[in-house]
Amino acid sequence: MRARSFFVAVIALAWTVGARASEENWENPEFDSVGEAVAAARSNLGGLDNSSDPALRFFVDLTLAAGDVGGRHASSEINRAVVEDFLVTYPAAFLGNDPQRRTIERFLEEVPRQQRVVEERLARFNYPETPGLAYCRLVDSVDAFADLDRASSDRMSQVGGVTYYCRYVVLPLSYVGEQRVRELRRSASFNPSIDFDDTIRRWQRESFANLVNTFRHELVHVRTNSALDVPAYSDRGAYPTWFHEGTATYLAADPHSGLSKGYQEFQELFFYLAQRYGIRKLQSFYAEIFDGDDVHSALSEVYSISGTDVLFARSARWHRTQETVKTGLWIAALAIIVAAFRGADHPYIGGLQLLTGAALALAAGTGLAEHLYGLRGPAVVMAAKAGIGIAAIVFATLGLRRILRHRKNRLSSS
Repeated sequence: MRARSFFVAVIALAWTVGARASEENWENPEFDSVGEAVAAARSNLGGLDNSSDPALRFFVDLTLAAGDVGGRHASSEINRAVVEDFLVTYPAAFLGNDPQRRTIERFLEEVPRQQRVVEERLARFNYPETPGLAYCRLVDSVDAFADLDRASSDRMSQVGGVTYYCRYVVLPLSYVGEQRVRELRRSASFNPSIDFDDTIRRWQRESFANLVNTFRHELVHVRTNSALDVPAYSDRGAYPTWFHEGTATYLAADPHSGLSKGYQEFQELFFYLAQRYGIRKLQSFYAEIFDGDDVHSALSEVYSISGTDVLFARSARWHRTQETVKTGLWIAALAIIVAAFRGADHPYIGGLQLLTGAALALAAGTGLAEHLYGLRGPAVVMAAKAGIGIAAIVFATLGLRRILRHRKNRLSSS
């Protein structure tokens, strides 16, 4: 009786999984377990052909691994690991290459920590939770994205990773292409001072740092696309590229200097919104979007900004003004130092202290705390703002006292 009940339960479960698989939205599938995802991929494998839904083909390819399908199949050469809610797959051949194997091991160890970091940030900006697994395929190098590099409207120097649809991520283990390695080998053959092996090891260290940074970036894309859901996530009229890439570069805290010019501009839009208007308004901006508003409506509602062109213009003007003011402060500091070396009878230390206080007060009023600590939430920003303000008062007070004391001493000596 127990055996019969178990058999009936298995048949019912298989029917449920099969029914769900046939109804699943393959651009944003929600499977809570690997077993459920593998069962759906296997049930759809037999009907796949060139006319099949491309998103379904992505799901099957990024889910199946060795042992899932009987007989000869491409998935037999794929390994799979599950870390948190990420299903990670990679060619089994990678394990035969020591650098690739070590990179995979380090990456799988790093994924949970990076997920926690990103999830904490997203929670501060009203992101809804994303149910179900996400899917990540590790490929050999950035050479896998050569076609995307050539097609990119941003003219990026190279594509470092891609999120397809809502939750399919492809990441390269190496950010150094074969062409670059060949050039290094050729240069080393002509120049004995070039240490080929040492350079390769340095590139491997840099590649892992890039891999981790790119994972955070693509994780933000996964959460954003899944929150917007199908078909809204792909509507560039309602959710333009600057919103998607600016959100990813900002919330993932991408290193600014490592971004292409276009992506730097996208990131700077969010620096502007945070610095000029504060973190609470940025939280409101995301809340409006996840409540159903398009980006332009949320911009108008929260910031009274009428459109993309106005936002870009205001952001550019804001950052130009900041750079001009910074330059002016450096020139003033240099002038005080030069006057001191020339022996001018001025309280130059007091002048520098007073200038430092003014610079800190200006920084506090123009979003330094928001820039440095915005991803940690409004409470941390307010504490940092108070700290910068106190430091400004202390430096200004010390400088003013030195200046007054110098003036008093000069008057008494005359």
